[in-house]
This record gives sequence, C-alpha cells and structure tokens, in this order.
Amino acid sequence: MAERYFRGVYGCNSGVVDELAATDIVVTYPVFERLFGKPALVGRDAVKAFADHFCGKWAEPEFVIHEVISDERRLVLVWSFSARDTEAAPSEPRAAWGGISLLKFNAQGEISAEIGEESTPGPMGRLKKADDE
Repeated sequence: MAERYFRGVYGCNSGVVDELAATDIVVTYPVFERLFGKPALVGRDAVKAFADHFCGKWAEPEFVIHEVISDERRLVLVWSFSARDTEAAPSEPRAAWGGISLLKFNAQGEISAEIGEESTPGPMGRLKKADDE
C-alpha cells in the first residue's frame, strides 16, 4: 500500500491519494520551504495538486525502492528517483536524486503523514560512489 501510494504521487497517478491517504495527511520535505514557502503540505487536495504539478515537471519517472522497514503504524522507504525534466532539452541527462521517507498510518490504516529527506545523490547513490572509489 505504501509503495503504491508513493509511486502514485510521484509517478503521475494522484488518484491514489483519495484512496490511500487520510483527509488531513501531512507531507513534508526540506525542499518544500524553497518551492512553496512552507515546510509542509496539509490535506488530500494539497497533496493531489502537488502530485499533478510534479508530474507536469518530471516525465518518464523511474523509481527504485531499495529498503522497506515497517511496524504496525510506520513504514520507512529508502528510494531513488530519476526523470526527464520537461523543460530541459531532450539531450539533457535525466535528473536523479534519492531519499528516505517515513510514512505514518492512522487507526483506519490510512497514510496520515509522509515525512522525508531527499538529496542528490540519494543515500544509495552515495553508497555507490563510495564503492566506486
């Protein structure tokens, strides 16, 4: 369920938000302050609007979920993402980054929070660089 939500939001299927997220879901990443002037998005409508905007900016998304760690009400994903910037020339390389995201679930089993950190390169990209050295 968490992977389906994550792939839906960042892979251009914002309909999963209505299906899997709590009405008062909170999503926060450090980049939101720069992009939106606030640290978090609150509510399904805000998350769906973000997903639609994200998918207008990034085409041909590719996800790799490297690790999944969970208990009854929490799940952590370690992930990598790459996509083609829709505003860049076709010859430009794909953009890539990665991160770690904590998803929290409410008593009804809905996703109530997505709390993440992202970087370029992401956690697995840094490991790969260290292995290559």
